[in-house]
Amino acid sequence: MKQRQGLILFLSLCLLLVLSTARCRPEAKEPIATTVNTDWGRNTLWDDGLAEVAKYQARRVIYGKSRTFESVFITVKEDFTRKYYVKSDTPRSDSSHLPVFKLNMVSSIPTENYPYQYLTSVFVSREAPMKLLKLTNGSQEWCGNTFKLVRGWETPAQLVFHSYFDGQGDGSVAIELKTGDLLEDQLPLSLRSLPFKTGLQLKLRILESLISNRVGPLRVAPGEISVVDQEEVNGLTCWRVTVSREGLTQTYWFSWDYPNIMTKWTSSDGREFLLKETVRRKYWD
Repeated sequence: MKQRQGLILFLSLCLLLVLSTARCRPEAKEPIATTVNTDWGRNTLWDDGLAEVAKYQARRVIYGKSRTFESVFITVKEDFTRKYYVKSDTPRSDSSHLPVFKLNMVSSIPTENYPYQYLTSVFVSREAPMKLLKLTNGSQEWCGNTFKLVRGWETPAQLVFHSYFDGQGDGSVAIELKTGDLLEDQLPLSLRSLPFKTGLQLKLRILESLISNRVGPLRVAPGEISVVDQEEVNGLTCWRVTVSREGLTQTYWFSWDYPNIMTKWTSSDGREFLLKETVRRKYWD
């Protein structure tokens, strides 16, 4: 009987220790899939046939020197064909079409030698703006053209490339793109769909930017996204969001009011973007 009572006492102490440890353990970071504001993409603002055209004063280091330039971000809703994963000429709501958001980032960066031209197009699902469907990046400068395409709708995802550099040329490689992974280049769009609240933290993997004139293996690293607080940027109340991963720390500011446009972005590698103006219009006229 005494041995039985001793065993019961021992098991009770173990249970108390486990419960106490659980209470002391830091709160787990929320997975990205459970924290997306899906209502962000469904807002009827995007159904007016217009595009959001935003101009930024920007900086980027090239040849070891910080360069100042203007960058234009164009955000618009489109309907993709599931057959080709390109914009449909005849938008429809049937299963052969897929509603997406497109973000075009256009930059021309002057240097002493020649300008660097970059056009990056990011396509995410309208229903799930954190889900990357497709990404293209084109680089043009006096030496030649480089083009990259991420086919995110395939399993596994593929990086298709065409480069003028020796040792690269033309080809394709599989990308380890798992559910919940984000590419850095989609963050100015995808993070707008966060359910902003102070203290929100997400753990996920982030793949490095493709905006360059070379092709290399896409490095992926564990990262953390944190909604820090609200701050004023150029007279606008904004959410400050930090994104950190190995060797890189970035801060994004998104307007408090819908549609939560990116008003500022800084990166520890010297890249900066500051919103100058924004307007909704037909950018293809």
